[in-house]
Amino acid sequence: MRKALLVGVNDISVMVARLLVSNGYDVKIIARNEDEAGLSKGVPAYVYVGDPRDEALLKKAGIDESEVVMLFMDDETNLNVARIAKSRGVPTIISLVSDKERYLDSLIELGVYAIPIVDAVLSKIAHYLRLPFKQMLYSDDKVQAYYVVISSESPYINQEVMDVARRCSVAIPLVIRGDDVIISHEGLKIEAGDKLLIVGASDSVVKCVEKIY
Repeated sequence: MRKALLVGVNDISVMVARLLVSNGYDVKIIARNEDEAGLSKGVPAYVYVGDPRDEALLKKAGIDESEVVMLFMDDETNLNVARIAKSRGVPTIISLVSDKERYLDSLIELGVYAIPIVDAVLSKIAHYLRLPFKQMLYSDDKVQAYYVVISSESPYINQEVMDVARRCSVAIPLVIRGDDVIISHEGLKIEAGDKLLIVGASDSVVKCVEKIY
């Protein structure tokens, strides 16, 4: 049976725990205190109580046998536990991120699948309201891919796509403009409303996306 360890108890982690159990996972949970542990009542998973940064507790909760560790606590705790999980060879680590400016890059550099909470919510809102926005399509320990809709306020409007890509040290292989898919080429300029695919090394992509949309 596949094993998963969830660190932190809140509404999201309880729902994730139920999802994992229903899909055949043996789930263990670490709660910081008894009050937090009580939130998991009814979830078919064993709950350990204590400081999740304690390696002895993590070992007792089965971190060494876990295929996936998911982190739902504050960013600093999540980063600390992610480092321990990485050092113990956990293949898949997923963490929510509240303060992406301070913690996103550090988690990604560790090879963690980091999910910025605000971006996830705003992405859904933007989708429903058809607002310009950005969305992460793929991320691993080295590479990221973003889908970015250029707003009318972008400083990159009227700049050449390939020139922007070179300056950002990323690849922008295609642009979607209306119903047309355009392969990037010399002379192609960015217009408001363009949808760009930006791919490259994680740190370069993050910096480029923050500036470009």
